[in-house]
Amino acid sequence: MKRFILFIVFLPFLLNAQDFPIKPSNYITDEANILSDEQEQLLNTKLRNFEDSSTNQIFIYIAASLNGKDLSSYSQDIFHNWKIGHGDKNNGILISIFIDDHKFRIHTGYGLEGVLPDIATKHIQDNDMRPLFKQNQYYEGIDKGVDQLMYYSKHEFKADEASEEESTVGLFIFFNVFSVVFLLVTLLLTRKIQDKPTAKKVLIILSIIFFIIPFLGSFLLLIMIFVALSYRKDLLKTPSNSTWTSSSDSSWNSSDSSSSWSSSDSGSSFDGGGGGDSGGGGSSSDW
Repeated sequence: MKRFILFIVFLPFLLNAQDFPIKPSNYITDEANILSDEQEQLLNTKLRNFEDSSTNQIFIYIAASLNGKDLSSYSQDIFHNWKIGHGDKNNGILISIFIDDHKFRIHTGYGLEGVLPDIATKHIQDNDMRPLFKQNQYYEGIDKGVDQLMYYSKHEFKADEASEEESTVGLFIFFNVFSVVFLLVTLLLTRKIQDKPTAKKVLIILSIIFFIIPFLGSFLLLIMIFVALSYRKDLLKTPSNSTWTSSSDSSWNSSDSSSSWSSSDSGSSFDGGGGGDSGGGGSSSDW
């Protein structure tokens, strides 16, 4: 009878017990089976080499559903139980993806919250991963997100960089719209001075000049800013010229290590989490 009572008391806890592996068998845990063996092998190899060169750990957990759990809390439970990152640095990252719920999260350890603030992980999710997830290109989205996390773990993320291009385009559109409106208004005014040919000609010439100058000026400004940004990004890239913005040909070549990853390396030297923990940093998104 006592055992039955104890069973009833602890039944809710048993039902809500963790349903993820106590210890992952590799950097990628794909319970939803959305990745092929080759894709999983490539990601494992890349993450193995990334840890070797930086000591940072990135684990990926993919499941079918949250089953009603809170995404942030559940990710924290996984992170804590897997001890992602090294204990003396807490330099771990967890990417948790739930296919049926269309939700995913980038969860960061204590030691990486400075170089990967929430705004940075959110930017990576919304700009690099979500568009590909919407097209069911899960491997491409994960691979691109991993490349961005690798990059920003070594290069400080600045919030103004995320909106720099959008602001430039907005300025370009503003100048052009202003120029067109100015020209139209001026042409309408010329109808009011039909009896003054000289004044009419001067007004038309000035309107055309003011139309052309802002247009050309904003266009040249846009080109100069893009060139400056490209030059700046080239300086920030590692000497190995690793690309981190393309999901189709992205690769990670660390300047601190001469190792390179290939599909022949299965990443079998996986040692599990290194004793790290998280305070709940990161961001969540959906698609």
